[in-house]
Amino acid sequence: MKQGVLLIAMLALSGCSSISPQECQVGDWFAIGKTDGQQGIASSKFRSYQKECAEHGVGSDFKAYEQGHAEGVLLYCTYDAGRELGQSGGAYNKVCTGALEPQFRLGYDRGRKWYQAESALLNLQKTLQQNAGTIEKLEQRIDDNSRELSVLKDKQQKQNLLDENRNLQQELRQLNQMQGQLQRDFKQAELQFSLIQQGG
Repeated sequence: MKQGVLLIAMLALSGCSSISPQECQVGDWFAIGKTDGQQGIASSKFRSYQKECAEHGVGSDFKAYEQGHAEGVLLYCTYDAGRELGQSGGAYNKVCTGALEPQFRLGYDRGRKWYQAESALLNLQKTLQQNAGTIEKLEQRIDDNSRELSVLKDKQQKQNLLDENRNLQQELRQLNQMQGQLQRDFKQAELQFSLIQQGG
């Protein structure tokens, strides 16, 4: 039992990307399978373990792995795990099949809606902030030009600054209109996200 717990910890640290000679030697294939199942890793992962252990001169036990995996999958294929996967933006995991799929899928779909609503909200927030920064820079540039105009004597230079300010003011009007629309979109996205949160 202690060996199995040790092996699970070793696999978790290695990210299940490979299996060490020590893990092959311990050979608790039921524990390895259960760990993979609990993490939503497909049983096809066994093939890479089999190959790596063979390279270390150690055999592997698919039957024990499969039994452990089936037990692990029962713990993984839940509504909560599906929702967590969806909320994290992860791709749908097809390890849950048959009678195990409906609750997992329901959780995933709700979690995915959460993720999409939150992503839309964050993207709008970022765009609003960037837009506000651009507006501030344009306003500053117009103010700087206006101060310079008050002391300039050269007619051509004054005309150039006046032309620049006209263009900047036009751009500023467009950005302010865009900012107004973004703020309306943001309020709508906030409402949608709030409704999804309330729906669980």
